[in-house]
Amino acid sequence: MPTGARQIVGFSQISEQVLGQASIIRNVANTEVEGTVGFETVKVYVNDLATIADYVPGTGVSLSNDGSSYVDINNTKEKAINELLDGYTVETAPADLVASRLEAALVKMGEQIDTDALAQIAADGTIASAAGTGNAPTVANIYDEILSLKLALDNAKAPRAGRFLIVTPEVENLLLDTDSKIILNTQRGDRIITEGFVGDLLGFSVYSTVLLPAGTNAIAGQLRGFAFKEGWKIPPRRQNLDGSGTYIGDSAVQGRIAYVYGAVRPELIQVHNGDQ
Repeated sequence: MPTGARQIVGFSQISEQVLGQASIIRNVANTEVEGTVGFETVKVYVNDLATIADYVPGTGVSLSNDGSSYVDINNTKEKAINELLDGYTVETAPADLVASRLEAALVKMGEQIDTDALAQIAADGTIASAAGTGNAPTVANIYDEILSLKLALDNAKAPRAGRFLIVTPEVENLLLDTDSKIILNTQRGDRIITEGFVGDLLGFSVYSTVLLPAGTNAIAGQLRGFAFKEGWKIPPRRQNLDGSGTYIGDSAVQGRIAYVYGAVRPELIQVHNGDQ
């Protein structure tokens, strides 16, 4: 650690809590990613189905090759905070001030991570209109539109467990409108507030966010369709700036995070776009 820097002890737990509240991407992505983000190429092992053939007694069966392989995930980005604490050294900076500024930075990081990753999901996924849906959502048709997204995933052989539906606030309002006749299972209590969780519907865990790309109403998918991983390159710390030649009696809150994301199985991501 650089001279004059002080590790912010215990703040890794705080950062995880704040990112969890601001970001939904880790709830809808495969996080079983190999490699250290920001230092090397990371990859996901995509397990393929085995080949099955008729067995003939006395003759046997031909050998087949495993079609499984690693998929590299290359959309790596890094974000950092380097915020001046004017008039405070690392010794005198109040802990609550440091914590509040770090929290604010991490909320912004969470928003940026979601913005980047959700744009990539929408770009890499399958446009749902090809599967017979994609009409402008209304109270009258929203259930049928989501039902069509479900069918598209069914036909893609998506596992039933781990399915998600990410919607805009406008679509969320349609779901919650009493005229839609939709009943959401909301047994997860305060997760509705802390993680953007709206409820369960048709096997989907439904999340709402303002960060979907423009023109996208909803994204339906399964956890194995999209990969995401994050990691601190420089953990959160207070850095002494006194004696730097520029700052006198000052310090800074610093941290640098790397994250990577990308589609692994695009057929497991169904994108409901615009007025089609």
